[in-house]
Amino acid sequence: MLPLARASVVGLLVLAIANGGFLYLAPSRAETDYAWSISPPINAAFLGAGYLAGTVATALVVFVARWWRSLRVLPLPLAALSLSLLAATAIHADRFRWDFAPTWLWTAVYVTVPVLVVLVWRLQEQAAPSGAPADPRLRLLRGWSGALGLVMLVGALALFAAPDAGADVWPWPLTPLLGRAVASWYLLIGTSLVTAAVSLRRGHEVVIPYATLLAWTVLLLLLPALHADDLAGRSVALTIWLAGHAVLLGLALYAVWLGVALMRGTRQRL
Repeated sequence: MLPLARASVVGLLVLAIANGGFLYLAPSRAETDYAWSISPPINAAFLGAGYLAGTVATALVVFVARWWRSLRVLPLPLAALSLSLLAATAIHADRFRWDFAPTWLWTAVYVTVPVLVVLVWRLQEQAAPSGAPADPRLRLLRGWSGALGLVMLVGALALFAAPDAGADVWPWPLTPLLGRAVASWYLLIGTSLVTAAVSLRRGHEVVIPYATLLAWTVLLLLLPALHADDLAGRSVALTIWLAGHAVLLGLALYAVWLGVALMRGTRQRL
């Protein structure tokens, strides 16, 4: 891993801790103390879950990982998240507090990150050795990841394009801006699963992206219990949402187990 890549991830780690800690642990404050007013609190906690899960990926990269391919799945999904959140910001600019300094930080981050991702990607790909043939023991994981990732991408794009329609069938209330923000996180996960399906070669490439998915699904599955008063009373929608995330949790658990087992068996390192 090049020094520029590691330094960039340090910055992302700081932002993930700050955003995730605030939104997930103090979600009620996001109505008055964030770049735009977020309510009910379950929406702020949903966004916070994404950032907190991001601390898993960024911390592993900063403190443990040595090899570019251990995190190669992540840059494209990060760019997709950044561009979609930037688009949501532009579409709903009237909802943002432009006299509030963190709003400008929010915007600057999502303008800068895609450019940085492209730069780091090009430099790392030029410096990295050619990829080894794919381990056939990853075939099942890649297949399931591709299928679930495509489903998530379709759903995320539909929610982003028509957030009002999506809000009518969501387990809790969504504004159009929040619908597009929520869709952006599903776009990240869907993109990461499809990228994994296409590019995974060795066990050490599995651990970081799927440990992040594991953290994200656990944090999300806690939301209905932590914010029961914010639910919209749509029991069918909630059941489907919970079932979908339970499937993602199962995939993440299997992937992490498999990745660690393959690493141990062949003495690979992150």
